[in-house]
Amino acid sequence: MSRSLDKDLLAHLKADDPNRVYKDISMILADLPDDELLEIEFLGKSHPLESGVNYLRDGAAIAIPKLRLAQAFFVARQILQNYQDGSPREDSEVLAAAAVVLLMDSEHLTAANIRKRLLMSAIKTNRPDKLLRREKQFIDSLVTSRLHRHTKSPTLWSHRRWLLHLFATHNVPIDLKHDIKNVVVVAGIRHPRNYTAWNHARFLLDRCPGLADTLIVDVKEFCLKNHADISGWSFLIYVIGRLEDGETRHEVCSSILAEVLSIADSLRWTNISVWVFLRSVAASELINDQQFASFLTVNKKLVSITPKDSDQWGILDSARQWCENRRLLTVSNVAG
Repeated sequence: MSRSLDKDLLAHLKADDPNRVYKDISMILADLPDDELLEIEFLGKSHPLESGVNYLRDGAAIAIPKLRLAQAFFVARQILQNYQDGSPREDSEVLAAAAVVLLMDSEHLTAANIRKRLLMSAIKTNRPDKLLRREKQFIDSLVTSRLHRHTKSPTLWSHRRWLLHLFATHNVPIDLKHDIKNVVVVAGIRHPRNYTAWNHARFLLDRCPGLADTLIVDVKEFCLKNHADISGWSFLIYVIGRLEDGETRHEVCSSILAEVLSIADSLRWTNISVWVFLRSVAASELINDQQFASFLTVNKKLVSITPKDSDQWGILDSARQWCENRRLLTVSNVAG
């Protein structure tokens, strides 16, 4: 397939001054609002803007035409190339160019690494807390945006993890619970089955296991509202396992199993995400025989009203068989 730009796109690219477009877009990425993330989305051809208007803004909400971003990207990429070739540039200008490049291409390692180097250099002579928080605000704006690739970008989430190590190194406090609720969960909503984001949540929880007690309600709420998202259910199991008090862990596990079983029964949930979660919890040593029997009752009820030749029937039957086999092993190990 040809990678060349079509004639219509080339004509539009030449119609406006790309340097002006770049200046406008780079400015909104550099001049972030106080204590608020940008809400970024792209506009397609169906939403054209008049000449000279390079973005729409309503508070923290930003809408940028893809065409304008392409124009800004070419300018930004040239700035980064000149910088790498040794051409003297102000750090702020290079940072702005790297921001535009990452907005266009979330997997642009060169742009991410340039931001790392410039941040490390700036920290040596400036207060680290302000610099770190601004970089975190920029990255969080990208991973929580309405941009499909950015919300699950391995490069951006890796950059965020690296950034949090710097927070720890320089003793800059950070609210990890806030990050999980307002960054990871939002990214999970914007991009379903966002394994990259939920793996980042595991990283955050590992840094502060005591958070598990305070996360249960929020994570469970996400799972119930997004019941087909297996990555959320998987993280909920992880959070339950990180509860430090054994008695609390038993109570929470029992309560969640009962609640999810009741909803699955009522709404006839038969998808694999829910039943992988239910079978995993029901097979654990945290569940007593009576609760396990409740699992079997709901499962068999749904099996009885599900067509036997359907995928849903197979999901339910496999979940029961898997759970019964694992339950036997669990009981045997406990008894031994």
